[in-house]
Amino acid sequence: MTVLELSNGLVYPAGETEPDIFYFAPKAPGIASDGEGRRQFNLLAAGTVSFLQITGSWGLSAASVAALKEELAGRLGCRPEALTLLPVPETVEGAALVMSDGADGDKVLQQTKSSGVPPYHAAFNIMLDAAQVKTVQEALDGKRLVLALRYDLTRRVPVTRVTAEHAATSEAREDSGPDGFCSTESGQAETTATRETTQEIEKLSVRLDAADWAAAR
Repeated sequence: MTVLELSNGLVYPAGETEPDIFYFAPKAPGIASDGEGRRQFNLLAAGTVSFLQITGSWGLSAASVAALKEELAGRLGCRPEALTLLPVPETVEGAALVMSDGADGDKVLQQTKSSGVPPYHAAFNIMLDAAQVKTVQEALDGKRLVLALRYDLTRRVPVTRVTAEHAATSEAREDSGPDGFCSTESGQAETTATRETTQEIEKLSVRLDAADWAAAR
């Protein structure tokens, strides 16, 4: 599977017969925004109880896709309008908030299903103990690899290939002449091209570190 990694996304060529068509996907999940553009995550305290509320998303905005096309065109040396970018077919299987202490691996704080339609919102509301509050606050302050939003995906990248089959045919012929009959044989080659579109299936989990939540789209 051929993939090009650009600044804000991944692109997959459609195939050798469609050099101007590409499929795109985000590199990582995002954080949903409200109507005023504020990221939807909060660390709340209510007396002795603390909660982490966050809504994740999966996909690229129209502006991000336009920037992706510009960058791809620059790399390929063509005009952006000559390219067609399509979202890669994929299924969001689920989402999770995971915490890591570096010793016991990941601990899933909460799992959920996405909304099922783009931008695949996934909402979390988690009650935290004192130790978890400390870890979350450190992650939001910039400490990496301790807290992340994870999306689990099945990606199906369409790839078109053309195969050529060569076949030779011959024809025998008898002609009469003054010296009797003579046999001749003629042949020709035929080429048949077959176009086939298949899907390359990949299961993957992608993460957005909590240190990047504030800057995520």
